[in-house]
Amino acid sequence: MHNPFLVANRIYMRRLEKEDLEGNYFQWLNDQTITKWMRHGAFPNSPESMNAFYENLSGSKTDIVLAIVLKEQDRHIGNIGLHSINYVFRSAEIGLIIGETDCWGKGYAAEAFSAIADYSFKKLNLNRIAAGVVDENIGSIRALEKTGYKKEGILRQAYFCDGQYHDCVNLSLLHSDWLAGRAHESI
Repeated sequence: MHNPFLVANRIYMRRLEKEDLEGNYFQWLNDQTITKWMRHGAFPNSPESMNAFYENLSGSKTDIVLAIVLKEQDRHIGNIGLHSINYVFRSAEIGLIIGETDCWGKGYAAEAFSAIADYSFKKLNLNRIAAGVVDENIGSIRALEKTGYKKEGILRQAYFCDGQYHDCVNLSLLHSDWLAGRAHESI
C-alpha cells in the first residue's frame, strides 16, 4: 500500500497525487460511459482543467478528495470526495467515481462510502453527509443505501443527460443513523 489514509477490506484510500492526473483519471473524465450520470461529462476534460482542479484542491479546507486503490493490485480505480464541508453545520456533500469499469458492481463504492463515513463522523465530527444522484444511476443509489443513506426527496428534472431531463435523488447519512447501523451489525 502506498501512503494509505483510510483502509477498508479490499481497498484503501490515499491522497490524490499529481501523477494520478496524468493516468487513467484523465481518461475517465473524457469517457462518456463513465461520466454519463456526472456533472463532469458535459465538457471535454483538459490537462489545464485537471491541474486547476488539483491546485484548488490542494489548498482547500472544505474539500477532501481521495484516490480509491485496490489493495491486491495497488491499482487506482476511482476517487471519493467530501465537498462543501461546513464545520459550523457539521455537514458535507459526497461524490464518487469508479472509473475502472471492470470494477463496477463489485461493492467497492459501498466500501469507500463506509470508510469515508466512519472518518467523517469520528475524525471530522460531522453530523450529516448528503448525496445527489441521477435517478437512473441505480448502482450508486444502491451503494449509498447499503452504507445506510436514506432517501430524502427528489429534485425534479435536475439533470440533463442523453437528451433527456432526469430527476436527482437526494440521500443523506446522519451520524445517529451510522451509529445505529454499526450497533445493529455488531449484534
